[in-house]
Amino acid sequence: MGSGEVPVFACVRGAWQFLLAHWQLLLPAAAICAVLAQVGVAASVLVAPGQAAAPSLLSLLPTLLAGVMFTAAVMRKAVRDEYVAPVGLRLGGDEGRLIGVGACIVLVAIPIVFLLSIIMMATVFSRIAATPEALEALTENPEALMQALEQALGPTGMLVLEIVSILLICIGIGLVALVQAATVGENRIILFQALRWMGGNTLRVLAAIVLTIAPALIVSSVLSMIIGPLISDILSFLVFSVVVGFVGNVLSIPIAALGAVLYKGLRPADFLAK
Repeated sequence: MGSGEVPVFACVRGAWQFLLAHWQLLLPAAAICAVLAQVGVAASVLVAPGQAAAPSLLSLLPTLLAGVMFTAAVMRKAVRDEYVAPVGLRLGGDEGRLIGVGACIVLVAIPIVFLLSIIMMATVFSRIAATPEALEALTENPEALMQALEQALGPTGMLVLEIVSILLICIGIGLVALVQAATVGENRIILFQALRWMGGNTLRVLAAIVLTIAPALIVSSVLSMIIGPLISDILSFLVFSVVVGFVGNVLSIPIAALGAVLYKGLRPADFLAK
């Protein structure tokens, strides 16, 4: 694949076939990490029962750690065909490198997000709020913001905005998966070198990413919408969060597998990590 065109549908098929072939093997890790992800939230509730507060960095650490551990477990199997008994999870070099590459991605993403925010402010938000104060008031009220957007953009504009948002999210997740697979495969942090492998195949890679990730993203969003109204207290919130997290972990398996497929196919035979 590295010397020719990326076979879009073969990549998508390979990613989902990986899920069908290995879901039973990875299911325990998906469940454990779904529970681990809620430990920080549960601890915050026990320390300050009945008090609603924004999640702190400390309470988010178990969630971040669970995500890294599960991603590493899937990547090891998809990239190196390795599985750490008994459930595939550990804390080691792969996890450390994934944390490192994640930090690099965040630093790279900050200016990009800032630029996109400016564009959004200039093209969209300027149509729904005449002053910065009015815009700030809208951002503090999500329902009012959505109503203002619907009035300003109309049904067609809202549909376009939603589609573009989904495409951008899919592309971002897919490129991260490619970088993560390269990092696991090379046993060192790989970022821009992996992205350069796409070369003239960029559009085909992005198509494979969207076709693989969009279904998983839509299913996760629908599940969250269905479960949302059922949450009535902190216990139900934690239980449903574990359920959503478990399903999300399972649906992330083909995403990681796609990263591995792209890594193996695009990596030049003479590649030397720098």
